[in-house]
Amino acid sequence: METVLKPVKLWSAGFVYLLAVGTISAVSFGMIGPLIPGYALSLGATLSSAGIIAGIFSFSALVGRPFASAIGDRYNKKLILMVFMFLNGFATVLYALAPNITWLLLVRILHGLFFAVSGTMNFALGAEFIPRERLAEGIGFIGITMIVGMAIGPNIGVFILEYYTYQLCFVASGSGIMIASLILSVLKYKHNPPPKQRGGITLRFQDLIAVELLPNAIFAALLAIGTGLASSYLIILGRERGMGNIGLYFIVNAAVVIITRPVIGRMTDKRGVHYAILPGFILAAIAMIIIGLSYSLWPVLFAAILFAVGAGGSFPAIQTDCLKRLDITRRTVATGTYLIGFDIGMTAGQTLGGVVSDIFDFYTAFTGAGFLMFIGFGCYFIYYKSRRSKTKEVAKTAS
Repeated sequence: METVLKPVKLWSAGFVYLLAVGTISAVSFGMIGPLIPGYALSLGATLSSAGIIAGIFSFSALVGRPFASAIGDRYNKKLILMVFMFLNGFATVLYALAPNITWLLLVRILHGLFFAVSGTMNFALGAEFIPRERLAEGIGFIGITMIVGMAIGPNIGVFILEYYTYQLCFVASGSGIMIASLILSVLKYKHNPPPKQRGGITLRFQDLIAVELLPNAIFAALLAIGTGLASSYLIILGRERGMGNIGLYFIVNAAVVIITRPVIGRMTDKRGVHYAILPGFILAAIAMIIIGLSYSLWPVLFAAILFAVGAGGSFPAIQTDCLKRLDITRRTVATGTYLIGFDIGMTAGQTLGGVVSDIFDFYTAFTGAGFLMFIGFGCYFIYYKSRRSKTKEVAKTAS
């Protein structure tokens, strides 16, 4: 008699609640992203220094990720997320008080550190509510909350800025994030530290960064360059080239991610992460080159679709590979290592993007990012073939 396997449940009450809280936080956080370079310019910064101010956030987050990894697998993930999400919102409000570039830079650094911990905990806590068989799909949905935030948030921020001030936008954003942290307190969650940690506390390098996952971090970095460029400079590019409604890029990108990411996630769980990552690099590269060449809105919106399918499908696949390759007790380290790569890419996109755009132009910045992603495709192809060969060798030896 054939056994019928019951489908593994993904949509538990805890998982749905986390997605709701994540969406509130992401929309609030997304309100200020594209406004930071313009706010820096209003305080007297040059385009290059505005890029550094935008990028220092991701660099600061990069520094904070190992700290998040160190505490995340030892202590209560829910409590850590609540505290640092609240601090994340508080730091956002501090932007409104910035009298000069120095203040803005210092707050940006502080904000990045708080975001590093809250962002890592968001994925690590979410993974606790996802069955292993549907990990890629579940991680994809957590990522969707961030994509929705990047689509809706910037448009809310631009709207507030158009009719009011930067200061009101920062206060509204920070308040939303702090409210989300308080709502999180209702979530039912029990922390179970690994038995080996009950007798004492030791800290090893492998508790901070998973060296075996560094190639995954590099692949995430190459894709995140495009995310950093678009989030920080697409609105400025649109104004410079006379493209109205350039903010539609973020809406189209989010809509396509929402539609395609669950499908790509299910495919990844069934067939393997390479089915998402290899074509993802190609599509993301083409998207960046199209943006660099575009002087009208429609090609940019087409690029939004390509980048949503390419990078939007690849990010959760890379993260899923990280989570599956490490023991369940090292989920925060796996998440942190992946996000370190993401932060490096975002920092490069935001910082070097401003420098390159200032010295040359936006065409050079975006097409250059596209060619880097083509290189990423080649590197991942070689990496995938190498891992596959080693797996076959191990299988032969075992047999």
